[in-house]
Amino acid sequence: MSRAFRKSNNMTISLSTDAWSIIVDVLKVLKLKYDYKALSKITGFPVSTLTRYITGKTAPRGSKAERLLRNTLNNINFPALIAEYSGFDGGRLDLTKVLLNPNLVKIIGAYVLEEFAGMKITSIMPLDILSLPLASYLSITTSRPLHLVSPLPIPSPDHLMPLIFSDDGGDARAYWLLLRKNCSRESILFLSSRTPEPCFFNKLVERLVDEKMEIGGLFMVAAKEELLGELRIPPGVKRSYLLVI
Repeated sequence: MSRAFRKSNNMTISLSTDAWSIIVDVLKVLKLKYDYKALSKITGFPVSTLTRYITGKTAPRGSKAERLLRNTLNNINFPALIAEYSGFDGGRLDLTKVLLNPNLVKIIGAYVLEEFAGMKITSIMPLDILSLPLASYLSITTSRPLHLVSPLPIPSPDHLMPLIFSDDGGDARAYWLLLRKNCSRESILFLSSRTPEPCFFNKLVERLVDEKMEIGGLFMVAAKEELLGELRIPPGVKRSYLLVI
């Protein structure tokens, strides 16, 4: 499958002439939920055109593919979609039903790529286990490598280092960072299912800055407003999320 988002020479995320592969995937996923008439309203494209795209008789190209992708993403009610699949009614939020669903990962992945298009992103780091499928999808789609953070050491010839910090109760906790060799000056896109714990996030940012790595962006599926203000996000770093809880 052609990649819809490729890295350019300056390492920014950009839409390319192959954007059709992502939008066709998204349309096929949405077709499981909506009929063609509803899809036409969401995308702004005629039913006849969408039918040809989804059945594979033809494909959108160039600027038309980009416009179709942006129209579709701009008209999807992401908070309602996440709430529906997670069963969220203002109480408990079960994101396993969202981030372990391959169809939703494709849609959310397209949203993330469009959100951070034009920004310097050289690698991707999932901050929790539920964001791993999304991170893997984005890594494959953009040809960006992954860095990992784990509660257990991972045998690897790459750069493995401990991350030790104190939690809110004052107890010491430890994680392990698996970074690629020679990765200084990289710009990392953080992915998280929820707003990360401030004590963990702030120590992680501090450690990566010490390693001369930049934070290129932060994406969360669900954000908790009272925690956002405690995150020491470097100035100018874009943060994005789909649902506020």
